[in-house]
Amino acid sequence: MEQTKRILLVDDDATAAFITQRLLRQSGTEIYLLTASHGREALDIIREACQREQCPELILLDINMPVMDGFEFLEELQQSAELSSAPLRIVLLSSSTHHLDVAKARNYPVIDYIQKPLTLEKLSRFL
Repeated sequence: MEQTKRILLVDDDATAAFITQRLLRQSGTEIYLLTASHGREALDIIREACQREQCPELILLDINMPVMDGFEFLEELQQSAELSSAPLRIVLLSSSTHHLDVAKARNYPVIDYIQKPLTLEKLSRFL
């Protein structure tokens, strides 16, 4: 039997979050989904989950969000003594195809940069 995957979806766009949640359900993978609408909230969720030794195995991270965007989140994550060594796999999600965003993403420990809209095919590479 396949083990449940803990996934954190960080996206302020309700429509995009709904579509991503729907794709996750359709993937056939057993998912425990956590959600956050900005990076600050995501950091709090990760800290709490990792303290219980239940860190998310995958983070789907939007770049453009209020309060704390995806790049600010990644910067804070790298500077956090308690989280920088957590085994987090991060996939950036963005509607941006701007070469500067793609280049900036390479400076962080992300496993991929996916252009929205997210599809089951794109998502299945990480499940």
